[in-house]
Amino acid sequence: MSSIPGLEKLSVMLSEADTQGLTRSADRHFIASNMTFTILSVSEGAIEIETAQGETKSGKYASQATLISRTRELFSKYLPEIKLHIFAATYAPSPASTVTTKWLEEKMKVKGIRIKQIAFETGIGKESISDWVTGKKSMSQIVKAMFYFYLSR
Repeated sequence: MSSIPGLEKLSVMLSEADTQGLTRSADRHFIASNMTFTILSVSEGAIEIETAQGETKSGKYASQATLISRTRELFSKYLPEIKLHIFAATYAPSPASTVTTKWLEEKMKVKGIRIKQIAFETGIGKESISDWVTGKKSMSQIVKAMFYFYLSR
């Protein structure tokens, strides 16, 4: 199975060696920067490719122009005569990922909301809310999402 969904659509255009080379190069992009490539469609003389970047450990993300450039460099090496139509999807972090204990304290202070009120309105125990707000207990993504939407309204 290929790491490039839809790669089989290029079987008439690429040799087995080129297919393997393209796959290895795409794998390196995935490992280094969590970039994925999907072959959407192939017509005579043109290919539509979707490029996307997922979340990275480093927190560094490519711009749309960079994603397009890297995709063009990768595929042009193996398909120099083919016109490439590239659709790039940059990484957009979840709004909930901004939630930290400092963010909680600031939002609660600005809105005049206390732990007791959050516990009453959400049905979650005061102890759990307090542990999350003070940082004694780490917050899961679901808890961060709950706080984000509760305090951003």
